[in-house]
This record gives sequence, C-alpha cells and structure tokens, in this order.
Amino acid sequence: MGDHCSERRIEIDAPPEVVWDFIADFEGWAEWNPLYVKTTGRAEPGERIHFAVKLEGLKPSKGSATVTAAKAPELLEYTMSNAGGLLKVRRYIAVEEISPTRCAVVNGESMSGPLAALVCRAVGHKVTKGLEGMNKVLRQIAELKWMGRPDEF
Repeated sequence: MGDHCSERRIEIDAPPEVVWDFIADFEGWAEWNPLYVKTTGRAEPGERIHFAVKLEGLKPSKGSATVTAAKAPELLEYTMSNAGGLLKVRRYIAVEEISPTRCAVVNGESMSGPLAALVCRAVGHKVTKGLEGMNKVLRQIAELKWMGRPDEF
C-alpha cells in the first residue's frame, strides 16, 4: 500500500519477546518514546489508538489510528487517514528474530493518496529522524531490561 516514505532498521541484543513488550504497550510509549510523546489505546486489531507525535522542529501533532495488525512478537501495524482521505498513512513496526537473544526492528511508514508524495517530501526527513530516535531508545531500554537492569532507563 503506497510508497515507503521512511523506514529505519536497527539490531537489538535482546529476544524479540522482550522488544515486543515495549512495542505493544502503547500506554507506556510516553515513558520512553521520543517520537510518540503521548499514546493511549490497546495493540489489538480493530482498536483505535490516540497519540501525539513530536517531529523535530514542530509542535506535537495529535492524531488517531486504527490497529490493523498486532501479531506478537512480529508485527504491529496501524493506519490513519487525513485530509478527508486524501492522505492515508500506514505505520508498521516489524520484529525479525536473528537468534533467540537478538533481533532486528524495522520501523517504517508508507503513505498513499493524492497528497502522499507532497507530504512525504515535506516531512519525510523529519519522520526518518523520529524513527531513528525511537529505534535507538527502544534498543537501549530492551537491552537494559534483557540484562536485568531496567531501573537504568
């Protein structure tokens, strides 16, 4: 669906299940996630989630989305429609097992609709930086939890 506007991959020295616990806990995102400064809702297909996203240099932007996939510990996906349906956005976070104690996270966003190319050009670089920031902190907290040091984050 649509063009990949932005995607970032990171490897994490923790099992997919440990990483998934952080990804699937929307309510806890605000505690660690620099991109999503406020999030409510449950990671279950059909559920509505509400959030505030903070892109570099911009005020937090509020939105809502529908969870379209929540397949532990592999894939979380949600979609939103903006501008009267002229822009559709699909966000996904995929976890790929490398070994029982190491995984890769692919965090991305694709857009479709008449406004997709314009919006992607306008904010794509900021989205990419946001995804990178989210991935880095996710790696840090998941590795600390896996090493038994969750109090350090």
